[in-house]
Amino acid sequence: MSKLKEFYLFNSLDKKDLELLESISFEKKFTEDELVFYKGDESKYLLLLISGCVKIYRHDFKDNEVTIHNIKAASFIAELANYENIPYPANCRCEMDSKIIFIDYKKFEEYFLQKNEFLLIFIKSLTKKIKALELFISTNMIEDVDAKIAKFIYDNKTEISSLKQIKIAELLNIRQETLSRKLAKLKKDEVLENKKGKIEIKDERALRALF
Repeated sequence: MSKLKEFYLFNSLDKKDLELLESISFEKKFTEDELVFYKGDESKYLLLLISGCVKIYRHDFKDNEVTIHNIKAASFIAELANYENIPYPANCRCEMDSKIIFIDYKKFEEYFLQKNEFLLIFIKSLTKKIKALELFISTNMIEDVDAKIAKFIYDNKTEISSLKQIKIAELLNIRQETLSRKLAKLKKDEVLENKKGKIEIKDERALRALF
């Protein structure tokens, strides 16, 4: 459980507090595609992803899978549900083999969130998740596919080169073939370019003008 000490929220804990945290926690390994929780499950534990990547998703009225957020280690998972004391509002599945620490949230809240330094950092983590949700909503409200792709690339400019096309298509809830065709046009128009097989923005102003 030494991984707890490595997480930014807990790296200032003294020995006594770390031992207390470890006493209310346990670690669990998950394989690729294994479900962590379903929509509607009780949010009894605060989940800390210490390795791997998970996907938060729901299903639309046609039962199509809609990706809301991809979370990489190290990060809390769906902590807003814990904070609001509500069931999980979406499903969570591992994108690869992952390790998650389960922390008894009630005990964590009673002791650690009474300390201002912990509460502030925890709220910052919540804010990041809310911003990710806002980005998902604003992107998916755009009906024009070209504008949707352009906005996603612009909003994720620091990460776009590391994302595979299949993942981008999944996050935008569009067909991979459609994405490939649209990206090819953006490259032809010299809005984007390929650098060592990765997508890079060539003309940020032209990209911004598309949405």
